[in-house]
Amino acid sequence: MNNKLMVKVWIAILATAIILLGVGAIYIHDNLSTYFIYYAKHIPHAEGTNPEMVFILDHLDDMGESSIKGLRYDTDGYNAIIKDDSFSVRQGAFITSAKYEVSIYKGTDEEMYRLYFFDKSGKFYSYYYQKADVWKDVYDKSDIRKQEAQGYVDEVINPIVDKMEVKPKVNLQWLFNKKYQERFSDE
Repeated sequence: MNNKLMVKVWIAILATAIILLGVGAIYIHDNLSTYFIYYAKHIPHAEGTNPEMVFILDHLDDMGESSIKGLRYDTDGYNAIIKDDSFSVRQGAFITSAKYEVSIYKGTDEEMYRLYFFDKSGKFYSYYYQKADVWKDVYDKSDIRKQEAQGYVDEVINPIVDKMEVKPKVNLQWLFNKKYQERFSDE
């Protein structure tokens, strides 16, 4: 073989490899983005973490309009899922250290500005309210508040998971786990 032919063969091989790698990368990204609810539900995670909530809120603007009765999505600013205009599960505002929050819209006679705070893995870490009579900030990390917070999250997230979870044709759970599992492990 002459040198010109050899160069052309190597260029063709290199171009084919680059095209295949590009197509493969696009397919993998599309697969992980399309089936993120399935993968989030099946990722091994530490007790108390909530991968479904985290991934749904982080990808809410890619999900379109809600077709679930009583839920609507607000993607203008912080991503939020609003339940019957009574409470929302949302990404945390930058004024707090919380990555995710449950915000209760109506206060009680004793508690105003009610919020449940979650960290980056969706793990509950505090309930906040202001005492209505003296406007004092109160933080509560009790198990009762943790159960209340999980109840609000379940009320919103479970119907979305039930409706939108689709099993992928090519299961890349191992790759999803490799990419995200550390975030949901005990630290």
